[in-house]
Amino acid sequence: MAAEKKQVLTVKNIRNVNTENILQSIIRNNNTTRSILAKENNISLMTVKHVVDDLIAAGFLVEKNSSNADVGRNPKVLEMTEEYGNIVCVNLTSEDEISFLIYDIYQNLLTERCLAFSGQDYKAELLAVIKKIKEELAGIAARTVGIAVFVPGAYDSEADQVNYDLIPAFKQLHIRELFENEFAIKNIQILHDVFAAARSEYDSLNPEMESQFYFYCGYGVGGFFIHKNEAVEGAGNMAGEVGKMLVSMDGYGDNYVTLEEIVSISAVKKRMKEYGLDISFTELLVLHQEQDALAVEIMTPVLKTISKVLYNLLWVYNPTRIVVDSSRDGYSKLITEHFQTFLEDMKNDAIPIHAEIRAAKYDEYHMMRGCFYMTRNAWIEETADSIQ
Repeated sequence: MAAEKKQVLTVKNIRNVNTENILQSIIRNNNTTRSILAKENNISLMTVKHVVDDLIAAGFLVEKNSSNADVGRNPKVLEMTEEYGNIVCVNLTSEDEISFLIYDIYQNLLTERCLAFSGQDYKAELLAVIKKIKEELAGIAARTVGIAVFVPGAYDSEADQVNYDLIPAFKQLHIRELFENEFAIKNIQILHDVFAAARSEYDSLNPEMESQFYFYCGYGVGGFFIHKNEAVEGAGNMAGEVGKMLVSMDGYGDNYVTLEEIVSISAVKKRMKEYGLDISFTELLVLHQEQDALAVEIMTPVLKTISKVLYNLLWVYNPTRIVVDSSRDGYSKLITEHFQTFLEDMKNDAIPIHAEIRAAKYDEYHMMRGCFYMTRNAWIEETADSIQ
């Protein structure tokens, strides 16, 4: 394995780091002083002066007299200028709706909208949503500093294309180009939904010394591995795409199919039709919990297949924790319980393997906030780099 190349520190990138840290501090506490910035970031007042003066000159910060009414001299406080900014988070992971949220730079939610598809082709639906976003932004004084686009598959930045297995219309779309042209900004972050969700879960518990495999089983099936705070993406950004694994399952004979084709919600619903069961997926889960014979017959081979795959992944990745998630809470809990029982049955193996197994804790809002943070951080880095 080639040795990892170490970053060579230069005056410019040290200055960039200081600028980024100072901006992060001011955003966390939009009423801070130069001396507090020096103490928080373990740098000299002179370094703070150089960075802050340049940020003020560039129009990113303002310095005001403190409104503190205490007796004595009140130091001046630093704030972001009102011009900066807002961040738009667009969710393109559904087959029948597009939602978006607009936050200010401090993560206060300004607007939330969800638009159901009206029967047009996908690009026309997306352009209609973009028009709505622009209408909302027109009523907000601050400028847009970044857009996070939440997509349901791996994103190839060189081809500017999203994996189109779940939504075939993505094959014809260049997402970054479209959003850059429509909004005239460069800070467009195209983020795989599985990565954003995995990141939210990983950050919830002492991440520094842990590794986590995040398994998602909804209308699509995927996964993501994070090791010691580093996302493992692979050569083609496909690492963790377990839905594409070839597996066999009881009832499918000797044929091999992808995991997604037999354990996704869509696949289970297809199986329900084959059994003549005309109810919703959620109702099926309730019947399974009540030990209904037909529901158990439908779900047992599905759950066994998932447990075998997760068990094999334990040996491949050896993570500290496996997190199971789904667009249906009942499904993720059922998978988690089945896999925990499966592991208990395997504990007498010659070489047992251990990991924490739990259902996901966070919902779509947490995932979207994860996208917000990544986009805001990208803007902060861009801003620091622009200050000479």
